[in-house]
Amino acid sequence: MKKFIYLAAAALALTSCDDFLDSENYTEANTGNYPASANDLNTELAALYGVMNQISNNPLMTPWLNNALMSDDCNGAGGTGDTECHAISHLMATKGDYYSDAWHCIYVGISRANAIIYSVDAFDWTGNESTRNQLLGEAYFMRGLFYLWGVQNWGNIPAYWAAAAPDPCPQVDAETETFPHILADFVSAMNLMQHGATTQGDGHATKGAAEGYLARAYMFYQGFYKKAGELASASLADVELPEQEGVSGNLTKSQVVSALEDCINNGGYSLISDFRLLWQYTNSLTAPDYAYVSDLYAAGQSWAGNGNSEQIFQVQFGNMASWNGTIAMGFTNETSLYVGLRCDEDANGVSNGDLGTFPFGQGWGQGTFNYNSVSEWSNSDPRKNATVLDCESELAAFAYTTSCSEETGYYNKKWLPVTCSGSSWDDHTQYYTWWGVYRNSNTSPVVSNNNGNSFQGDHFADIILMRLADVMLMHTELTGDATQMNKVRDRAGLAAANYSWANIKAERRWELFGEGLRYQDLRRWSGKNGGASCEAAVALQKQDGTKVNYTGTWTTMHHASTGWATRYAETDGFLPIPTDQINIIDNPEVLTQNAGWGSDVSDWNMTGTPVY
Repeated sequence: MKKFIYLAAAALALTSCDDFLDSENYTEANTGNYPASANDLNTELAALYGVMNQISNNPLMTPWLNNALMSDDCNGAGGTGDTECHAISHLMATKGDYYSDAWHCIYVGISRANAIIYSVDAFDWTGNESTRNQLLGEAYFMRGLFYLWGVQNWGNIPAYWAAAAPDPCPQVDAETETFPHILADFVSAMNLMQHGATTQGDGHATKGAAEGYLARAYMFYQGFYKKAGELASASLADVELPEQEGVSGNLTKSQVVSALEDCINNGGYSLISDFRLLWQYTNSLTAPDYAYVSDLYAAGQSWAGNGNSEQIFQVQFGNMASWNGTIAMGFTNETSLYVGLRCDEDANGVSNGDLGTFPFGQGWGQGTFNYNSVSEWSNSDPRKNATVLDCESELAAFAYTTSCSEETGYYNKKWLPVTCSGSSWDDHTQYYTWWGVYRNSNTSPVVSNNNGNSFQGDHFADIILMRLADVMLMHTELTGDATQMNKVRDRAGLAAANYSWANIKAERRWELFGEGLRYQDLRRWSGKNGGASCEAAVALQKQDGTKVNYTGTWTTMHHASTGWATRYAETDGFLPIPTDQINIIDNPEVLTQNAGWGSDVSDWNMTGTPVY
């Protein structure tokens, strides 16, 4: 069992993201005296990765859960009072500055990456050039990642590529300005880093991660901004990149394909033999008693673990979570808590999360899978049962609680909290999840859960942001060669299929279902300004009239204001720029609101429970 609890603790030395974007140094030291040595850069790098946990402090701010809720994979669900997740799922918000925390953290990440990039050569690296290049490559990768998330969230955002932000720092055009820099950052990262320079799955960015993210960003750029349509057959113009270390000339489609092939062939990654082994419900403490994976257990197989050979980049967690502090709950995989089986009881006093719902634990019940989306997935695909928990069919005593909302009884096995036979059913503060039981049994003296509550804090499975199967499917989508797609299908026990745009879209949907990638895929397949009839809008609108359970009664779900297709067309899929930031700047030539999030608040402001 690999890496139970781990995280670079140096991130704890950093202060919070309190301001918008300016020239402030977000570390406790300042640029006048820090970094004082090359070793200080490792502390800065740890702080840079720490922003991933800072974002995770509120899962609804994260690109993975937020994008999952915005897609047609998931409903907002949760409880009747969980207005925030309902709003996200309906492409709305509860207030104008709702995404302030996400905005702050994106810019803290950019600031910390820039601090490394522009101070790395203040020291003599003679004889340690490879160390220097790896460190610099990781900083470029993280800057590209944060800008990618920022642009996908908000479009034209303030951007700068210097040691400190200018004052003022105005919005720039994402298509012509920011995206070429994002692509350049991933090119720099992959050319500076070497395969095998870090330990597999240790949380650091790798050359393979840079190659995979180069493709992800390139495909979004060409699909969304350039409206290229089917990428395998499209004639894609070269992208002119800005000059920086590791970048030479324009970026071509063939270079992106070559990067993917290098990741696949030379990155040291491999597909896990059985799709189910990717997910923590196959762990050795749970598998013996979970009938669905009994064949794996009988064959001596169990969970591949955190940092396994298929993972390329992930968010990691450690036993340092609490409800207080800057990063606080960001040190546990709080996404598992948010999507856990809806707590509370039904009208008959039956509750979820105990022995009756073994091996899946309780939580807030958010992000239940949309009824129609699950129905569209063929039962002949083995990945469906490995991904979708059909509570009525699989669990002994599932409850549609008196507080549930947008409930479907379909939950995400990839992210759900998992229990085992040693779980403390009567006291969830003790050894409730399998992680808690493992912690109790494998640390001496016993290490307490730092959160003080196993139900809330004992969640340490990685959030997988990119895995090899995703990279292989991107290769097929770019080339029209079905070879890599069919390796993914073969792993799932499915017959080979010919390439078509429809086939690769479907393959991405089902292989990656519930992993938070679907929404941005729909956007890039639709193109910028796609309107209410584009692929994304049509897919999202299919949620209207779907079957949901509200407080124990089955009904149908409808949009809370104008409709999913209309909201998508109005916003082009972008989030609102936080109004507190717009008010601070108070200059529309520097920062202005995105379309669809303006003064007509009735379209986007969700203040209560949606009407079903």
